[in-house]
This record gives sequence, C-alpha cells and structure tokens, in this order.
Amino acid sequence: MADFVIRVGCRSAQGMRANNEDRFVVDPERHLFLVADGMGGQDRGEQASGLAAEIIPKVLQDRLAAHDPADQAMQRALAEANHAIIAAGQSQPLGRRMGTTAVLAVEQGGQIFVTGLGDSRAYLIRGNRVEQLTVDHSVAQALVSSGALTMEEARSSPWQHVLHKFLGCAEMADGADVRPFTPQAGDRLLLASDGLTNHVSEDDLRSTAEQLAAPQALVDQLVNLALERGSRDNVTCVVVAFEQE
Repeated sequence: MADFVIRVGCRSAQGMRANNEDRFVVDPERHLFLVADGMGGQDRGEQASGLAAEIIPKVLQDRLAAHDPADQAMQRALAEANHAIIAAGQSQPLGRRMGTTAVLAVEQGGQIFVTGLGDSRAYLIRGNRVEQLTVDHSVAQALVSSGALTMEEARSSPWQHVLHKFLGCAEMADGADVRPFTPQAGDRLLLASDGLTNHVSEDDLRSTAEQLAAPQALVDQLVNLALERGSRDNVTCVVVAFEQE
C-alpha cells in the first residue's frame, strides 16, 4: 500500500480473569491483523485462540502467495483453523468443547478485506462516522435478523453471548462473510474482542478517535475505558491507522 503509511496500536489486558484467553497478531509488513478470543476456560480457550493465531496467518499467506483471491484465502484459513481446533478438542472431556472467535483483516490489491467468526468485531472509523464491518454470530443477533427480537431486547437477552458460529464449531454449516473496503487517509480500522465492545459504544469510539490521533494512544484509552466500566473479561484491541505518506 504505497499511498499510505500504516501505524498500529495494540494491547491485550487480562482484566479480572484468572488468565488471558485472547490472542492477537499484528504484521504490518504483510498487512495482516487478527484478534482471537478463546472460549472453554483456561487452557482450552488459550489453546483454541493460540491455534487460530498460529494457523490463520500461515495459511492465509500461503494462499495469497499462490494468488488466491483474498476472500477465498481468508475462508480457507478460517476453515483450516476450525478443523484443527475441532481435532484438538476431541481429547477434551465430553461437554467441555473449546473454541475461539476470530476477526481478521488483510490487504490485497489496495483493498482491505475483513472477516470474522463469533462476536469479536471490526469497526471502520472514518472522520466522524463509525461503521461495524462484521456481524455478531450470536443467537440473539440471529433473532434480531429474523425479526424475533429488537436490538434493545437483544442487549439484555440471555442469548446475547451464545454463539452459533465460531472456530471449533463442528456444526457450522457455512463460513464467514468477507467484506472489502478501500482505505482513505485518516481511516482507523479497529479489531476488538467483546471484552471491549460490550462496554465501549460507537459514540465512545467516535469521540475518542476525534481526541486521539495516535493509534496506540487510542487503543490504551479504549482498553482503559472498558476496564473502568467493569469489564470482567479479557480486553484486546488492535487499531490500524492509514496515514498519508
């Protein structure tokens, strides 16, 4: 991306949890960024997110080097990580399934491609506009999409944090949607686990981004805000800033 200088901020906070099951990958040279939020408790969640952080970048780079389109390469990388996590979970006790969310961004041909499974999210902050680029794969969100719940009802629904798509899900019928965008000077791309997005609103993203231009300062402020508001989860955030060269 010769037209832009890419600057990145990143942070993962353990918070009030006994351990950190989140993982992130920041590779500015290859323009590849990932946040994974492990599920299953302690070593199970850590193993699942660790496998995602290991497998997805490798498969993605191999497929891009083989000239696969970015969307196909991303879907292949997620599928291989899903199979590996399912296989690793076979050794776990019955009913102790492990898994992880994943939100991923990569550049190809001057565009940024974004995809995700689970409820980790990607946002594009452009000027005073904040746009969520991914869809939460929770049962509550599926009920909203079908018209069975309103967005307000979904926020307090017991199904809000029950996922029907994630890495490690053997019943997943289809993969993730991939969404491209063409970056503009001043854009900030934010990837975050739900430990942050459950406590930080789009208005918070907008106002904080207006105050803080440096991506690391923005990350630190948002993570601190989530922790101050009582997030009991691990809190992970990556911000990619596209600046004029």
